[in-house]
Amino acid sequence: MSAEPRPGVPAPEVLVRVEGLRVGFGRRGARRGPAVVDGVSFTVEAGRALAIVGESGSGKSVTARSLVGLAGPGAWTSARALEVGGASVLGPVGADGAGRGLSAAAWRRIRGGEVGLVVQDALVSLDPLRPIGREIGDALRLHTRLSASERRARVLSLLDSGGMPEPASRLHQRSGELSGGLRQRALIASALAASPRLLIADEPTTALDSTVQAQILALLESVREAGTGLLFISHDLAVVSRIADDVLVMRAGRVVESGPVAQVLGDPQHDYTKALLRAVPTGVPRGVPLAWPGAGSGARTAPASAPAVAAARGASTAPRPETAPVLELDGVSKTFGGRLAVVDVTLSLAGGSTLGLVGESGSGKTTLARIALGLTPPDTGSVRLDGRHWAPGSERDRRSRRPLLGAVYQDALSSFDPRLTVRQILADALRGASAPRPLAELLDDVGLAPSIAEARPLELSGGQRQRVSIARALAPSPRVIVLDEPVSALDVSIQAQILDLLDRLQREHGLAYLFISHDLGVVQHMSDTLAVMKDGRIVEHGRSSAVFDRPAHPYTQALLAAAPRLHP
Repeated sequence: MSAEPRPGVPAPEVLVRVEGLRVGFGRRGARRGPAVVDGVSFTVEAGRALAIVGESGSGKSVTARSLVGLAGPGAWTSARALEVGGASVLGPVGADGAGRGLSAAAWRRIRGGEVGLVVQDALVSLDPLRPIGREIGDALRLHTRLSASERRARVLSLLDSGGMPEPASRLHQRSGELSGGLRQRALIASALAASPRLLIADEPTTALDSTVQAQILALLESVREAGTGLLFISHDLAVVSRIADDVLVMRAGRVVESGPVAQVLGDPQHDYTKALLRAVPTGVPRGVPLAWPGAGSGARTAPASAPAVAAARGASTAPRPETAPVLELDGVSKTFGGRLAVVDVTLSLAGGSTLGLVGESGSGKTTLARIALGLTPPDTGSVRLDGRHWAPGSERDRRSRRPLLGAVYQDALSSFDPRLTVRQILADALRGASAPRPLAELLDDVGLAPSIAEARPLELSGGQRQRVSIARALAPSPRVIVLDEPVSALDVSIQAQILDLLDRLQREHGLAYLFISHDLGVVQHMSDTLAVMKDGRIVEHGRSSAVFDRPAHPYTQALLAAAPRLHP
């Protein structure tokens, strides 16, 4: 996609040209598998950022990875043009019209040298056995003629410009010794080491809290301003509105809308783009559904009042009545290896309400959740569940009341035994329940068809797996559910469906939620009260609306200021 040329100003260099790209998987003789990317066209220019957005499975990542020969095992690719740096990367084209790809040596010259790649999970992408200094230095060793001392100086400069604190002391650390934000900085430094003209960033900030996310986005913006082309893939439309010049909206392998970011996000023309924008939770009042049944009927407009929007969607924004607390933490603290993880935290969660918990990575949120669940004993303080002592104590004493407390985690797949069917997973959760519910009723409650019961986790989509995870938590009829980043791995439309589901289940069953998330828009939409954690301490606590409207603590103010906003 190109910026409008100005008289007397040279046209920007085109780094990527894609015309009619089709990608599929599986080939038997001359027969190819069906295309999962079908007819996609775009350009990326030096110093500009093109974002690709859409649901999981829309073809975003396959499109981007086809530029570096990483579409996946068994992939076939065809296109009228597939060029990086002015040269075709299709390779020899066979009789079936599919490109056979470049040689391994040719791809090595392109990857890292001409194109850098940054993905979401830096922990998987970085070699856990090598220090990050050597990891970044290898890119320089392969693609430059710098001496060992020059490579070390370049690595330090890359880490420093990327905002890595004390870069000299980090050279000898491995990825497992770094926080998520520091790992992502190291991965970006590795991708930029050989000064590639194009950087592909595939969901690079999805799992990061707002302050670290803001730092990574600032780094990517500086890279773009220095003349590097940026192909940015994300389901976070607020992030896209900040960093992109142009945007490509994909659905089911096809482009449904494209153009300048202000045009596409400010005045969307396609019903699917409008539905994606409606699903963004930021600014949508508590209790107002995100996933509208009539997804193609006009966009939500900013001037509409909260009650008007709620009435249009059939929901109420009236405050929820106060009830007795069902979960109480009184002065709990926890230390690991001399490090204070949780410090003198006192909180209470009322029945039928949601307490949001926010803070940076390492602030103590998950440790506090594990203390509430009775999985990590506090060093001091106590926890009460439904008015009775819960922790610390022996699991034997808790076992009969364990069904009162459920949990839903970020990565549902890793929390399941992949060998079990959904039926077996839920049957295990129902074991010991005082009033077990029929399996069909449980599946229906979370919007799943009965046929899902015989499927295994790997056979389900991300949204389906999270619904099964919620069904498992619901199975023993709990009073409280701890939700630890339950939607951060989901695209915006599936996220909207899960948040609506959680809201409905809360109303119907009187559930109380402890809701942990780094996404402030999600927390604002879901929470009645809000607690902000920093360095193991609660620095601010109150009604969610009051904290978001009038944050008192400087740290809360910094968190809110760093959060991306959708600015069409």
